[in-house]
Amino acid sequence: MSAAPTPELELTLRNAREEISRLAAAVEALGARAGLSSLSTHRLNLVLEEIITNTLAYGYPDDGEHALRVRVAVLDDGIELEIRDDARPFDPLADRPAPYLGPDLSRRRPGGLGLHLVRRLAREGRYETAGGNNRLIIKMDKEIEKGASRPTPGAARGDD
Repeated sequence: MSAAPTPELELTLRNAREEISRLAAAVEALGARAGLSSLSTHRLNLVLEEIITNTLAYGYPDDGEHALRVRVAVLDDGIELEIRDDARPFDPLADRPAPYLGPDLSRRRPGGLGLHLVRRLAREGRYETAGGNNRLIIKMDKEIEKGASRPTPGAARGDD
C-alpha cells in the first residue's frame, strides 16, 4: 500500500491584482483537501497575499506581462510555499527594524507591518535571486482540523 500523495497546489499567476482572489480560493480548496485548520489556511493566505501584493506593487517597473509561479505543499512537518518571479530582487525575509506596534498612533509609520507578519509566521525561509529570477521558499507550521482524515489519493493537486 502506498502513502497518500502530498496535498499540493501549483498555480501560475499573471501580474494583476485580481489574481490574488484566484490564489486565495485555490489555497482555501487546498486547505480543505489537506484537512488544515481554518487558522492555518488563513495564515497561509495572509503570507501569500502579502508577498504577492508587494511583488505586484513594487516589483515590476513596466506594464508588461509577467508570471508568478506559486507552489504550496502540505507536508508531514508543516507547510512549504515557494514563489518564483522575475520581479526586481527583494528579500522579504531580510532583517529590518520591527514596525512600531504600540498604542500611540502618531508613532506609527506606513509600511512594514505585512512583511513583519510574514517573518513572524515563517518557521524558516530562504530567498535567492539568479539570472533575473527570484525564488522564495517559506516553511510554516500547520494545524490539522480536529476530526479531519488524511488526504485522499487523487485529490492532491490543484489546478493551474
